[in-house]
Amino acid sequence: MPNQNVVSWTGIIDGYARMNQHEVALSLFQTMVGKVIKPAQITVLVIFPSIWNLGCLESCQSIHAYGEKNGFNDSDIQVVNSLVDTYSKCGCMESAVKVFAFMDAKKRNLVSWTSIISGFVMHGMEKQVVDSFKSMEDECLKPNRITFLSILSACSHGGLVEDGFEFFRKMVNECLVEPDVKHYGCLIDMLGRAGRLEEAEKMASQISPEITNVVIWRTLLGACSFHGNVEMGERVMRKILEMERRYGGDYVMLSKLFAGFGRFADAKNVRTQMDERNATKVPGLSLV
Repeated sequence: MPNQNVVSWTGIIDGYARMNQHEVALSLFQTMVGKVIKPAQITVLVIFPSIWNLGCLESCQSIHAYGEKNGFNDSDIQVVNSLVDTYSKCGCMESAVKVFAFMDAKKRNLVSWTSIISGFVMHGMEKQVVDSFKSMEDECLKPNRITFLSILSACSHGGLVEDGFEFFRKMVNECLVEPDVKHYGCLIDMLGRAGRLEEAEKMASQISPEITNVVIWRTLLGACSFHGNVEMGERVMRKILEMERRYGGDYVMLSKLFAGFGRFADAKNVRTQMDERNATKVPGLSLV
């Protein structure tokens, strides 16, 4: 392009970020700044996912300083909320708390509180989670299904099972938020990661047929594979095949589970079924 401007740079950076090519996105952002093209607020928002996907704390700090210098942090609540979220995901809760504390209390919204609470849960800071949740309610901000989904997801990844169930009960009984398949998926993933497979299977079986889907059982199958529970893995696989037969990843996971316990004939049989049903698996990618 003969005249590259902040709009064209933002567009190409956003494209790479959406395609999960985060190193390229961040490199382009740095090149743009090197060409003395000032990022706009939307450019900053676009690059945040690449920063936390790469865990690049230094870049987050640079964006923070740039926002302070150019007034983004005072004028755009989205930028500040994203800063809190990115600092948390880069492992620096101290900076996330500082950004949140300096935020204008009148501008704080539900996203602001969700971001800081999710960060606390992610880092196992249980007391801060409870205190922040109460403070949010004191400011008359009622958590919605997205707030609870974020918190339940963080509880799952943080291994905070009892806290997760407490938030789920609060969501249903106090906030009267109807749980959907994503909320149940977080609970099952949370139980599966903790090795509480029987509870996870029971919960999956009790979910209403109107809202359940194959992802619920696929999540449980992954937990069975991780913890080496062959018997439950077979039961879960039968459930999955009742809903969908063409996803190769399910067959591969069960085959590996059988092979891990020396049941090579069963593993081969699962692979044969995969080929006969023309089930395909998306190739895996890794970033080293």
